[in-house]
Amino acid sequence: MTVSLRRQRVRDATLRELISVSRGILTSQGAEALTVRAVAREMGMTPPGVYRYFDSHRTLTDAVVVAILEELTAHIAGTVDQIDTADTAGRLVAASRALRHWAVEHAAEFHLSWFVSSPEEGASVSRARRQVGRLFADLFSGVWRDHGPSPLPPGQPSPATETPARRLLEQLETELPSAAAAVAFTRCWLRLYGMVSVESLGLTRAIGDDAGELFEADLADLARTLNLPATALSTGP
Repeated sequence: MTVSLRRQRVRDATLRELISVSRGILTSQGAEALTVRAVAREMGMTPPGVYRYFDSHRTLTDAVVVAILEELTAHIAGTVDQIDTADTAGRLVAASRALRHWAVEHAAEFHLSWFVSSPEEGASVSRARRQVGRLFADLFSGVWRDHGPSPLPPGQPSPATETPARRLLEQLETELPSAAAAVAFTRCWLRLYGMVSVESLGLTRAIGDDAGELFEADLADLARTLNLPATALSTGP
């Protein structure tokens, strides 16, 4: 039993190092540079040695993406946990800022974790991606309960907006209180994610926004759209 546990610890440590080295290659050199041969070279192993841990290049890439997304989810959740559960508006604002902060600080990982994909992508990656969106959907549900319904136009959901909203919730494997809530969440989530993506690409810094003022302005606009109290914007970093 002792020998077996020791071997498992060694294997787990090697697995973590393989993922860490792969992440370094992925973020510094790009997805094309992440090959089993490159990882083996960095690790001082042979390619067959790497294949004892990952049976294909796809599973190796998936493991890196999952590690990145789990780190992002943990960062957001850890930030939200510092806010009183009764302060649903403040928790949503804090989560939004946490998403932006992590994405800007880890721009390469942020984009690779969402856009390095293929039809052969493993279920673990899909599950990890759902975690982020579901976290925001849960926070939004609390806001809708305490401060909704939102005046977000259009006033009533239409088939054109309900269909993508329903599909998003199906993908996230979650629910919201009503069709109106689903549409409002979908539009707010896409806007938030778009804002963060643009900034993490460096496009806002290119026009002189080095401190995220444009993000904060859009966040304030979203807060007004969702009927959030003005005090919510003073929550968190």
